[in-house]
Amino acid sequence: MTAEPSLTRRNVLRVTTAASGAACALALVGCTPAGPAQVSAGKTPEAIPTTGTPVRVGKLSDVPVGATAKGVANDVNVVIFRPDETSVLAYSDVCTHAGCQIAPNGADFKCPCHGSVFKGADGTMVSGPAKVALPRYAAAIDGEWITVSV
Repeated sequence: MTAEPSLTRRNVLRVTTAASGAACALALVGCTPAGPAQVSAGKTPEAIPTTGTPVRVGKLSDVPVGATAKGVANDVNVVIFRPDETSVLAYSDVCTHAGCQIAPNGADFKCPCHGSVFKGADGTMVSGPAKVALPRYAAAIDGEWITVSV
């Protein structure tokens, strides 16, 4: 006959502590932002390579020079910045900190969840907690329309 090990308070605490640590580690992995690309802070992002056809996301007249706006291209939410009369820039609307949806805020974009601010002119982070610039999509002016390829 073999003796079964008895459960002591010490053994129970060891098991539950180890399980709690593993659960916390898995939960933190789930907090990693997912997005089309990651760009280091301070570095201007290059356009995300796309094979998609340009899609109209809004009228050029609705976005004054120096302003920001939102749009949707092939079911992908984007944010737009118009730096001058002849060009537009488009970025992912997913905050690189925790994946919240950012919004136009004057000439910048702001995350309503934790307050990160990104420059409209190049997508770089102005203030955190985000530490990574916004991924950029190919965008263009087509007559009176703003088009984005995703």
